[in-house]
Amino acid sequence: MGFQKTNLLICTCLLLSFCSVYAQKKKSIVPTAIDFRSDIQIDGDLSEWGDSLRNYYEKQDLQYEIANDEKQIYVAMRVKDGSWQTQALHQGFSFLVNKEGKKKEGASIIFPIPDRESLRSLASKDKDEKPADIREGILKAVRAIFIVGMADVVDGPISLENNYGIKATVKIDSSDAVCYEAVIPFERIGLEQERDKEVAFNIKINGIIMRTVGGGQPMGRYGYGGYGYYGTQPSRKETQQEPGTWIILPLAKPK
Repeated sequence: MGFQKTNLLICTCLLLSFCSVYAQKKKSIVPTAIDFRSDIQIDGDLSEWGDSLRNYYEKQDLQYEIANDEKQIYVAMRVKDGSWQTQALHQGFSFLVNKEGKKKEGASIIFPIPDRESLRSLASKDKDEKPADIREGILKAVRAIFIVGMADVVDGPISLENNYGIKATVKIDSSDAVCYEAVIPFERIGLEQERDKEVAFNIKINGIIMRTVGGGQPMGRYGYGGYGYYGTQPSRKETQQEPGTWIILPLAKPK
């Protein structure tokens, strides 16, 4: 009888522990409104956004926030998980804006995407020549911002210092999280005259999902997807882009 009671007690404790962990698992949080902000500096320091970003994409363990002022849209993202950090640093954070409020392609910014030759050079160095934090080495290999579908800008890489008003930066904060900020002027998206209607936003860590082809094994989430390194797009027959999370809301008005 004592043995049975002990087993019952152990099973009960395990069940309660499982339920506690399951209950603590964070669920996706989607914004209900966009804030009007005029104090954002694109420097990778997310302190202007508050102690933590309010919105959350569960699938990629990604915190994020969107804001706008009278002329620009701002976005911030933050990721703590090491594997998602690796994907973000190699394939970029992706921010898409569809001015028609539709869940379809629109003006997009992907950053960071490190230069491939610089990455090869980094990988070939001896251990004592590599930076203590390899993430910093990857960030130093970033040469451009990749953009698609923006007014008066040719699709592809643009300089980190450009005349289009498009900025993006990534920084590793004191809690070891990878933090991203970007800004896009309304005129690059076609929103300078239309402020009252809903706009669709898509946020994600860029990447693709590989499906099994010809009996082979899936490659997983680390295949280079979307627009990859400066425009290389995979076969649609073999890949599916990470869907990301969609937000459809009107822009914020001055308070």
